[in-house]
This record gives sequence, C-alpha cells and structure tokens, in this order.
Amino acid sequence: MDLLLDVAASGENVVEREGLSVRHPARFVLIGSGNPEEGELRPQLLDRFGLSVEVKTPTTLAERVEVVRRRDAFDRDPKGFAAAWAEADAEVRDRLLAARARVSKIDTPTAVLESASRLCMATQADGLRGELTILRAARAFAALKGAKALNEGHIREIAAMALRHRLRRNPLDEGGSTIRIERAMNDTFAA
Repeated sequence: MDLLLDVAASGENVVEREGLSVRHPARFVLIGSGNPEEGELRPQLLDRFGLSVEVKTPTTLAERVEVVRRRDAFDRDPKGFAAAWAEADAEVRDRLLAARARVSKIDTPTAVLESASRLCMATQADGLRGELTILRAARAFAALKGAKALNEGHIREIAAMALRHRLRRNPLDEGGSTIRIERAMNDTFAA
C-alpha cells in the first residue's frame, strides 16, 4: 500500500526486477472503501486520503422504496435503465465540466483560509493535508455552485468529508467524528 501511495503522490511508477529498471508516468485517483467496524487503518494511510464519505442506510420509507425500485429496474434491464437516466446523467456531466472550467478562477479570501486552518487546529488534524483538501474540495464545490469566491459556507459543506478520517480517536468523546467536526465548526465560525 505504501508503494501505491508513493506512486500516486509522485506521479511516477518505477519497476525494478532482476536488473530491469523501467520508469513511466502514472496518474490516477485512488478510491477505496471499507467498514470501520472491521478495523482501523493506520493514521499515515488515512492521512493520504483526501475525502471520506459516510454511507448510511436510507431512513425513510420513501427513500428505501426508491432505492430498491431503481436497483430492481437496473437488474431487470441495465441498458434500458441507463437509457432512462441518460439525460439526467448528461446534465450532471455538463455541470461538472462547467465547474471544472471555472474552478481555477475561484477567488480565495485570506479570511476563509484562516477559518479552514482554525478548524483544522480545533480538530487537531495533523499536518497540512486537511487544509489543502478543504481548500481544493471547497473550491470545487464553489465552482459547482457557480460562486465566484470561496466563503465559509463552502468550507462548512465539505469539512466533515475532509477531516472526519483525520481526527485522533478520543475514547472519552461519545460523539462520532462528524459530530466532533460540527462542534468545532460551530465554535470556529461563531468567533
């Protein structure tokens, strides 16, 4: 795993075997899934992940039925399902492409960067990857929303995804990591 992470960070893969040495560019995004109940990952590995999302079971009857209905529709006719959602998928694709074109033009006020850093300090996130991830993800979110500049609202929307997995485990805190981040945001942004 360490080698894979090094290649992802450096953008170059080096293969050396039995006198052979080959270098080639390697550009990819590492995506993983896991169940925290099955054990913890090493902190240095968790730190290398940019964003982390929690996947939860839908809590309302309507949501659960809709998920089952869509999955059943896909299982019965995958091509028909894809065709039925092609227009909606194209709209999302177009929004993402437009946001990608705008993202480098998003203004980043110093006060917003300071808020992100204060939040990382309040949650005791090690290193600077937390701030860098918040900055990049919030900027992408702002571009998707059509904003011209970052604001604290953009930070609030993505902070849990960027910091949840960076928190040190606190056995005395009964709240989950998302709750701890929300508390820190309320304290940080209220100041």
